[in-house]
Amino acid sequence: MGKRKDAAELARREREEWQLGQDWARWLMGGNTPQTIPLYGLVLEPNETAYLQTSVHYSRLYGGSGQYTQSGGFFFGKPGMVLGLMAANAAVNAGRKAAARRDMQLMWRDLQEVQLIATNYRLMTHLQQRGWLSFYYTAVQEFYPDPANWTITFGFQNAEPLQIGGLATPTLSVLTSWTVLGAERWRTEPGIAPLLQAAANPQVGPGQGQGQLEGGQGGQQQNLPRIPGQD
Repeated sequence: MGKRKDAAELARREREEWQLGQDWARWLMGGNTPQTIPLYGLVLEPNETAYLQTSVHYSRLYGGSGQYTQSGGFFFGKPGMVLGLMAANAAVNAGRKAAARRDMQLMWRDLQEVQLIATNYRLMTHLQQRGWLSFYYTAVQEFYPDPANWTITFGFQNAEPLQIGGLATPTLSVLTSWTVLGAERWRTEPGIAPLLQAAANPQVGPGQGQGQLEGGQGGQQQNLPRIPGQD
């Protein structure tokens, strides 16, 4: 019963977040701009304003260094024992080398839940080990919003790709399409087409076209700005 109840609650929250993404799309399609939210303690750049503060799932795509520590040493004793120790040492080094090669492969790393702030200039994420990181829209070279699968992927000029996910994805997909592509091009982004179609057709229910949250991941969305005119 507990798992069934949790699944029902997650489905309810997904529908609500998908509907909120439609509300944002409808508001921006009307030629409006996002409502700003106040920030305290964090100093923004001149003329920079915050649009959204929420929590997301964060990961980066990169390969490991491939470095490993090689075991060695001198072995003394009977010939049979020395040969055995050398063979064991060689096996250890071979295992470490193989693990280092596997670590060099590209994969999504640093998976964690972080606080995210979206402004008119950038996305800001707060990592416990590194503090606030900034991802400026002007540095984005690749952009793949995929709200149906609850992810958005960014490629940059001089940084590892970033992927964010979680329940805030529909809203963030619409907002980042508008900020990254600009007010003239954002509606042509195919990744958000289901949200735009639903926003333009009120007869379409909020759950239609909505994907499932992969892996059961559910980010906690906080302090969402109220969109003017969406009562």
